[in-house]
Parts: sequence; structure tokens; C-alpha cells
Amino acid sequence: MIPTLILVLIAGIALTFFLFRIPDEEQYLRDHLPAAEFRSIQRERLRAALDYISGVSHNAAVLLHFGQAARLSPDPPVAEAAHQLVDEAARLRLYAVVATAKLYARMVFPETILGPVGIVDSYRSVSHRAALLGRLQNPATAAMLSRAL
Repeated sequence: MIPTLILVLIAGIALTFFLFRIPDEEQYLRDHLPAAEFRSIQRERLRAALDYISGVSHNAAVLLHFGQAARLSPDPPVAEAAHQLVDEAARLRLYAVVATAKLYARMVFPETILGPVGIVDSYRSVSHRAALLGRLQNPATAAMLSRAL
């Protein structure tokens, strides 16, 4: 279950990171397309990012529930890893809300330049915590989980 979620998280973050971090491409499109066509293409790109952010938020919620259940573990390292996963997954959900608001703002005000919040770093932390918890709970799948990251 966790490797699949992490791969979806990676895809979502990759696209969002791409859309926020590659201003040269946006500038290239702006410079080489008529204004109306640029705005149309930019709205499509932003809608795609919104779809991925929605998936990231959903998967962070799943990881949040996974962590909440594991917090009840009698094994202290598992319970601690679960606690950290819950904290990071909640933070990622919050960053997803902020990123969504920024993407909508960019759709309404195309000239606005807004950064990616902390969603990329938060994603990395959540994926690390999920992998750690997975390894602690089921060491036999540690190699598979590490490859998925």
C-alpha cells in the first residue's frame, strides 16, 4: 500500500515543483505565444497542478490515518515513527491547501508569481517518515519500499 501512495506523491510533487520552479519555461511560453493562447495554456498547466496537489493531499490523508493507527503500537520505535509521520502528513495537507490557494490565485491573476510554499520539503519528509514506519513495521518489505522512494 505505502509504495503505491509514495509513487503518486512523487508524481504530484514532481509536477508541482516543475510548475513552480521552472519560470524560464513559463517565460518562454509568454514570449513566444499570443497573450490569449499563453493564458489558456497556463490555465491548463495550473489545472493539472491542482489535480496533482489534490492527489497529494488525499494520499497525505491516507498516510495520516496509517500513522494514527500505528501510533498505538506497543513497540516504542514504531509508535515514535508513527507520531512523526502523523505530524508530517498533517503539515503536508496544510501545505497542499496553501498551494491550492496559490494556484487558484495564479489562475485569476496570471502575472502573479508565487512560490511553492514548503510542499516539496514536506513531501520529502513525509515520504521519509512513511518509509521508516514501513521498515519498522515490516522489515521484509524494506528493500521494496526503499526502491519505491
